[in-house]
Amino acid sequence: MKLLIFCLTLFTFILIIPGCKDDNPVTPSITAINANGSLTQIDRTHMQGTMFVTDQNNASISGLTNSNVTIVLNWVSDGSVPGTINVTSGSTSGKKIAAATTMDYSGSMGSNQIVCMQNGVKAYIASMQSADITEIIKFDQSIIIAQTFTSDKNLLNRAVDSVYALGGSTALYQSIYTATNDASLQNSLQYIRCVIAFTDGGENASSISKSDMITNALTKGIPIYTIGLLDYISGTTGAPGRDMKNIADTTGGFYFRIPPDTCSGLSNIYNTINGQLNGAYSLDVTWPSTGLPPAGTTVTAIVTITYSGLSASFQKVYIIL
Repeated sequence: MKLLIFCLTLFTFILIIPGCKDDNPVTPSITAINANGSLTQIDRTHMQGTMFVTDQNNASISGLTNSNVTIVLNWVSDGSVPGTINVTSGSTSGKKIAAATTMDYSGSMGSNQIVCMQNGVKAYIASMQSADITEIIKFDQSIIIAQTFTSDKNLLNRAVDSVYALGGSTALYQSIYTATNDASLQNSLQYIRCVIAFTDGGENASSISKSDMITNALTKGIPIYTIGLLDYISGTTGAPGRDMKNIADTTGGFYFRIPPDTCSGLSNIYNTINGQLNGAYSLDVTWPSTGLPPAGTTVTAIVTITYSGLSASFQKVYIIL
């Protein structure tokens, strides 16, 4: 009898255990959202742009619709009008990615750091979808187009591995300016356009000023993602990190910092950026035909995103036509 009871108990235990498996694992909760993007003025009552919305782990938030996004236009004389905004995910609109990628080969880049940077860019190339296109720009105080925009991954990887007689100072602004101009030549109706700029130090060689570089990006509506291979002080409170973050924040991208002694993690950052670009939204804004300020007025368009009880916003300052 004891043996029978033991066998029945064991059989019941075996039946119960599989039932404990969770067929619906809990999705990590979103505790914060971040947003940025670019907007360009098409005419007096029309704007278009790109929006990026991420969670606290830098992962794109999908499924946003018009109901999650509002836009308002403000100007100094306490004027304000709401706009009508149409939000479309990149995958829905059929847009692919056109990314101009800049790579720092200045003298401060050690051989290990160069390998890490190249592996990171290769990780981005590997994650490209078939119709995405990328350009490879290498720079020190000179700017070299190692590969013009293409979807051919073999050509892109070959360009990443190519060796040039670089090793001088750092023309960061010049490289971003060149990349912005090249990205802007890609059709905005077909591509989500951006620049991915990498450096291990501060600007010290460009003939283009930071102001001109940022104005160029804002005018053309090209968001700039920046990656700094910088130590904690340089990358957070120091001038190089503040500079890189300001470039990204102002133009519509995001700033990433990685310490030099963990540069192997650059591949993860490039993959994260690719994920954010694939999760981007296209924006189409219409302002009312009446109630707008006079032409020549400086105005601020403020985009606000609400999701799961959280909110984030970004803005575009421009002179209305």
